[in-house]
Amino acid sequence: MLPHRTARNTQRGRAHTVAAVLLLCAFLFNARPSLRAQSSDVAEITVLIRQGKLETADRRLQGLLAKNPDSAKARTLLGLVYLRETRYADAETALHKALQLDPRDFEALRYLGDAYFAEGKNDAAKTSYLDVLKINPQDAATDLALANLYLHLGQFDASLEAAAKISPAKRTPELLPILAGDYVGLQQQEKASAEIQALLKVAGKNPTLVPQLAELLLDHGAFRTAEELLAKAAPLQELTDRFLLDLARAQDGTAHRDEALRTLTQILQRSPQSLDALIAAAHVAGENSDWDQSITFLMRVQKLDPSRPDILQSLASAQLYANRPAEAFETAKKLQALHHDDLSASYFMALALFGDSKWEEARPSAAKVLAARPDDREMNLTMAGIDYNLHELGEARKHLEICLKQNPSDPGALYYLGLVNKTEGDLDGAIKALMKSVAANPKNSNAQSALGGLCLQSGNLPCAREALEQAIQLSPKESQTRYQLSLAYTRSGLAQKAQEQLLVYQKLKAQEQYTPATAAAPPITSQSKP
Repeated sequence: MLPHRTARNTQRGRAHTVAAVLLLCAFLFNARPSLRAQSSDVAEITVLIRQGKLETADRRLQGLLAKNPDSAKARTLLGLVYLRETRYADAETALHKALQLDPRDFEALRYLGDAYFAEGKNDAAKTSYLDVLKINPQDAATDLALANLYLHLGQFDASLEAAAKISPAKRTPELLPILAGDYVGLQQQEKASAEIQALLKVAGKNPTLVPQLAELLLDHGAFRTAEELLAKAAPLQELTDRFLLDLARAQDGTAHRDEALRTLTQILQRSPQSLDALIAAAHVAGENSDWDQSITFLMRVQKLDPSRPDILQSLASAQLYANRPAEAFETAKKLQALHHDDLSASYFMALALFGDSKWEEARPSAAKVLAARPDDREMNLTMAGIDYNLHELGEARKHLEICLKQNPSDPGALYYLGLVNKTEGDLDGAIKALMKSVAANPKNSNAQSALGGLCLQSGNLPCAREALEQAIQLSPKESQTRYQLSLAYTRSGLAQKAQEQLLVYQKLKAQEQYTPATAAAPPITSQSKP
């Protein structure tokens, strides 16, 4: 039986209880003021991220984490900032730390899936998204991300199934390009058209959605369909840089390259430092075989971002195609300085030195590549050219055999085989090899010229005329080819044509600065490379 409590005892007990509560409140208020400040900081930083003020958000988060290193929410937001800045490796690191602090932070898991997806780690992305749904099965943003992932994997039914889980109340316009892509993939044109029409209606308020669908079409080679979609959307929405980049890509894919360059020029007029536009313009110029213009664009990129090896590789390649080997060599040296052990630097050094007729200097670089990749076609062809020009014909044949074993119709290898056969006195073998070379690649002016000269030497005048005429169409400023064609016309009784070619030959010869020929084989250039 409980003891009897008097009124005085009851009053005293209540007083003690109130005092304890007040003491606890005071303790909580004084001991954890940082929680309220931290919550306020997180809310403000979240707004900054939504506004796209990522640098400010990053700076605020670094300050917050210096005071509260165990804040899972701050780690998650930092991962989101890095994700928006396309710093995917940093995003992964930040989000993994957030999940160590709070394994049930489903937003951190979703952002981690987004980072994986952006990096092409599709299996890891799928795992992260499914883990989110285990924690929060009704997370519409994750269902949307999962539908998008399945779409890009070509799993259209699975994508539609993920999309169907999103309740009508939570559906956003971001779902429209995914549904349109699914129905296009499933060849359900009526449904696809309905989703595209719905997409076009909201394009004005959501300028990222049409490019999202266009990029999917472009990635699957549907250039004309993408171009038509972008043309319909153009009057309806803001022509962002992303929109115009996709349009240029579609125009390039449909061989409308002049239009593509004009579109890219629009971007560069307002955003002259747009790396994406400069790289795309360099690519389109290269597709047009305007290598000088391609080089100009790539040098602008390289100036803005000197540490990108992919740009240095593209620049060196363009310089080789433009027959500017000395510049290509300097670019290769920059590439080597960035990555000393990278074989690509040796690769381009070998090609550049070979293109500059520096056979002995080119050999070590080519040998270094072949030591690591003995079946590399380009380096075996380069080494064959080096050996040929240094009169080591047996060694040249060994490298040519490797190329021809991989592809018996390799036009570059057949070209050099023709030259080797000719040097060894096998005129018939030389003509046969060169005929096969030009059959595989009729646009190789060097092979056409060599074939024409040998046919002329053997007395096969029809063959000589045809090959030399082709060579002149491809390289109209080659004086020696003009001279040989004048001889072919003379021996064929075509005096007027012979005289015309002789006059052009004399004019070209007068313009040339004479330099003694150091080799019978021309360097590998855009004309000789298949």
